[in-house]
Amino acid sequence: MHTISGDVRVIEAFPIPELQTERRVWIYLPRSYNEGNRHYPVLFMHDGQNMFDQATSWGSEWGIDETLEQMGLEDPSLETIVVAVDHGGDQRNHEYNFVINEEYGFGGKGEAHVAFLAETLKPYIDGRFRTRRESRFTMIGGSSFGAYMSLYTAIRYPDRFGRVAGISFVMWQDNGAIIELIRSSIISRDLRIYLSIGGQETDNPEFNRIAKEHVALVRQTLIEAGMSENQVRFDFVPDGTHHESTWSSLFADAYRYLLPGE
Repeated sequence: MHTISGDVRVIEAFPIPELQTERRVWIYLPRSYNEGNRHYPVLFMHDGQNMFDQATSWGSEWGIDETLEQMGLEDPSLETIVVAVDHGGDQRNHEYNFVINEEYGFGGKGEAHVAFLAETLKPYIDGRFRTRRESRFTMIGGSSFGAYMSLYTAIRYPDRFGRVAGISFVMWQDNGAIIELIRSSIISRDLRIYLSIGGQETDNPEFNRIAKEHVALVRQTLIEAGMSENQVRFDFVPDGTHHESTWSSLFADAYRYLLPGE
């Protein structure tokens, strides 16, 4: 059953030259988009098939369209354009990691993936829709490996992506590569990051404990790299799971935190 709300447009086969493939892209336009000439922030999301439609999701959808429709009714200043890119199925773990995990045999295509987001997809969206193009009005988010790649994107392209939503952020797979990248990069002073982890991400208490420590380490490393404490929010959700039911419940609060004022 399809569950899309509002004006969601779908490009079934958007070309991705950086990965020599194509992928479905979803574009949500806010309620007031066709009523004037206002320009809007843009939120790019990973795992596009899980954002809007139960029929295409891998389990449950986030319901971002319903959430933003309601938020826009209550406060039109919260309206945004959302651009969600489908993951590549069996290519997801390769494309959502920029280093190779030798033990499990995945990764290594992440740099090409984020180059697509920054150098192909964002210019396409900016050229065809009324967007606020500045980095502080350009958000990127996701969950799990999608959260991980969202942070990586903003570190690699700080002039284009200035806000990160990293829900159920994980880095167990990278042997510390993202930490080393933060330490070796010039971190934008304008960056704002939301991170979360649940206390029930898996049924393994030790994994859950380490996952929480990992997110705390990322936050501390970002602060040591020059970000202020109020620019990096970390929410620990004791009963949070590695599932859309948790992620969708955190979305509105994370989005409010990231959206800049005028």
